[in-house]
Amino acid sequence: MGIGKYSITAKPRDIAESLSALRRAGQLPAVVYGKETDSKPVVFDIKEFYNIYRQAGESSLVNLNLDNEDRIVLFKDLQHDPRTNEVTHVDLYQIKLGEKLRTDIPLVFVGESPAVEELEGVLITNKDKVEIECLPRDLPHAIEVDLSALKAIDDSIQIKDLKLPGGVEILDDAEESIVVVNAKREEEEEPVVSEAEAVAGVEVESEAGAEAAEGEAKTTETPADDK
Repeated sequence: MGIGKYSITAKPRDIAESLSALRRAGQLPAVVYGKETDSKPVVFDIKEFYNIYRQAGESSLVNLNLDNEDRIVLFKDLQHDPRTNEVTHVDLYQIKLGEKLRTDIPLVFVGESPAVEELEGVLITNKDKVEIECLPRDLPHAIEVDLSALKAIDDSIQIKDLKLPGGVEILDDAEESIVVVNAKREEEEEPVVSEAEAVAGVEVESEAGAEAAEGEAKTTETPADDK
């Protein structure tokens, strides 16, 4: 078997088959593709897919058994039904073990920020994944971001601050901010107005409006002709 922690079995799919009929039968249409392999339409049990995908996501190697042949793939580009949000199609990217691959890896936030816990700062997250390059055997499922390093307001963690497993290179800008602690915005308290003050304010506004209207009327009067 391959080096993937997870395994799934697929079978070839006739492109003339009705996709909706396959889905009603509990089968998930998919396609296997790669740099040095022709695209192959396949299908597998949708329950088995969900079980594997919940654990592997799109950042773990999966052993695919197809036609009694083992392949190493990554789940990619899931399509969903807009009404039910159920997966209706998935791509399987076949990789070569000796060739570096590029893929997005999720960021997992661990620990607690003293700036948030003690100084009531607000944690602002700018990224939840990064693009990496590595050999398949070095592919991490996720990269941890330790929030305990955020000790003061305006502290931030940049991509260059991440601790990476061996053989893994991040392709995003090293100076890009992943997370930052901002100061808590003070909400301005609106003055409490009593009912009497509110009524008085309305009366004053009404009187001012009446006086303004009267003044405007006087200025628009046409003077009588001198005889």
